[in-house]
Amino acid sequence: MESVALMALSLASAAPAEAPRGPIACSDVQRKSLLADIVAMKLRLGYEVISETEFSAVVRTPSPRRWLWTRTGRENRHLNIAIDETGRTRLVKTYPDA
Repeated sequence: MESVALMALSLASAAPAEAPRGPIACSDVQRKSLLADIVAMKLRLGYEVISETEFSAVVRTPSPRRWLWTRTGRENRHLNIAIDETGRTRLVKTYPDA
């Protein structure tokens, strides 16, 4: 019985685990690799790359009429992809300037 009490006492007196710290910074190489993976996936899905920088890219969404080989009607949306310092990905859909 005493061993159980000692065990409970030792567990209760153990130091608490450290609280998680703020977001961990991502290296430039990791950010570039993440962006390259996302852009490659979008290209496989039929998107077109409009522009690309180190940590961001703009792609055009695939045309709903691409199977007809026509691009009539409204402009396709642009998808802005950005990777921040912590490695989070931000995707924002916009219409191109007319």
